[in-house]
Amino acid sequence: MTRGREGLPALTVAAWLGAVIALVAVGLVVWLGPPAARAAATGAAAMAVGYGAGVPALRRILARRSGIASVAGAVVDEAIRLRSTLVLLVLVAACIPLLPLLLDPSERLAYRVQFLVSWSLGTASLFLCVLTACLACGSVCGDIESGRIQMTLAKPLARWEYLVGKWLGLVLYGLLLVGLAGIGCATLVWMLAAGPAADAADRDAVTGQVLVARRRIAPQPADPAAYEAAIAAALAQLEADEADVFRAAPAAARQRIRRDYDRQWHTVTPDMVTTFVFPGLGRRAADVQLQMEPRVTNVDVDLADVRFAVWLNGRPWPPAGDEPREQTLPSRARHVFDLPPELVATADDLEVRIANRNLVPPGETRATAITFAPGDGLMLFVRTGGFTANLLRCLAITWCKLALVAAVGVAAAAAFDFPSAILATLVLYAGAVGNDFFRDALGSYNVVGDTAWGRAADRMWYAAAHLQEGRIYAAVRMLLGFVTDGVLWALPSFSADAAIASLATGVEIPRSVVLSRLVLFGGVYPLLCGALGWFVLNRRDLVRG
Repeated sequence: MTRGREGLPALTVAAWLGAVIALVAVGLVVWLGPPAARAAATGAAAMAVGYGAGVPALRRILARRSGIASVAGAVVDEAIRLRSTLVLLVLVAACIPLLPLLLDPSERLAYRVQFLVSWSLGTASLFLCVLTACLACGSVCGDIESGRIQMTLAKPLARWEYLVGKWLGLVLYGLLLVGLAGIGCATLVWMLAAGPAADAADRDAVTGQVLVARRRIAPQPADPAAYEAAIAAALAQLEADEADVFRAAPAAARQRIRRDYDRQWHTVTPDMVTTFVFPGLGRRAADVQLQMEPRVTNVDVDLADVRFAVWLNGRPWPPAGDEPREQTLPSRARHVFDLPPELVATADDLEVRIANRNLVPPGETRATAITFAPGDGLMLFVRTGGFTANLLRCLAITWCKLALVAAVGVAAAAAFDFPSAILATLVLYAGAVGNDFFRDALGSYNVVGDTAWGRAADRMWYAAAHLQEGRIYAAVRMLLGFVTDGVLWALPSFSADAAIASLATGVEIPRSVVLSRLVLFGGVYPLLCGALGWFVLNRRDLVRG
């Protein structure tokens, strides 16, 4: 078979050129059609061109005459030939470009763009992780079961070099696929965002709340020391009044008291003023947004409007003479306001005072309080960058997750046959995805102290107390907390960074988060998995499998 200049079979080059030409032709055909069809065709063409150009480049990189590079190149070639790889790649290449066709054109543009970002990258991440697990387990197990590994290791190649080569090939191939997913997502997002918006507010939401990167700042009480002292006093009083209840579930009591105080602090009662301080603003003079989602506390008028007044750093906003102009907003709706630079840039911290100006609703005897749900109910955003840089950080985190899945798959395949290896890899992947859920679900039983040593001491003390009272089940459950805490501590968390959700809502993905994922998912965990896989492979009889 003849070969092209890059060393690729001429048939492969012709196939890719034909695929690209076909996709471009489809794009030209639908160019005058609906915007969603144009976006789908353009996205598919961009991903096809990227794959057709990326595979030769990847092969050229791995064309060196070293053992690790040769093994990595063989993994890439094997990935391209496998039918299972083709199926998953078709799913990725089809799901991302077809998403615009599923969106309701009557929906607000900002919601459609957010949906596209979330589902395209979420779907791609899921499929690529499954694909990486299948490739890792199938490649190593296939070599062992077929005996090819004996011929490979007969060369001057150590077993650890063999495992590193397998992992390197999977990581580089994953880098190509993550880049293609990013190209497809970015193409679709920018084409969709360029379409018509419902109104000017919808257009502002797309440009100022979705296709941006904003640093999120949570409010603090005006006097944090007094606030913490009040919580500590409430805990002490509860422990004194209800010692048995507090001893049975101290963590739950602490969480309940703190939640109650947080809700009280985020509630503005009628004819009262509450102060919220947003620290670390850094005297930025522009691009500051205040997000509010007010709610009324009277269940009979749950959807009533709320009326309030606001002061920024002691100055009325919006000004109406010496007093702020009262504002009326619908309850349970999220509102984002661009704050005036002249009022914000007067101090490093922004002080927001909110006065409840609600009237007594018809049929009621008192005005309703205004509450902001702790978390997203009241938040400040400071613009720090654009969508493209944030997308690159999200893709970097996704690539790090693929690197970890590849390391787990290679290590599992070095120890087990293919069904067991793929099962172990997917179970660990599912555990990493649901790590935060398990922490929340088990937290009320396992977290009983403020520090690691405190939790261990408290757990032992409570287990002994349960045994003295004859409560065997409660004692065993308390001691099992050591096991669950250890597993959750050792298991990585794929959802803690919330990278895709942050990207879709225009929240900045910090560089520190990306760096930590590179170190942990791309370095520490793969090194541990590789050491374990090398230890097992060194003691495994490769002749008998």
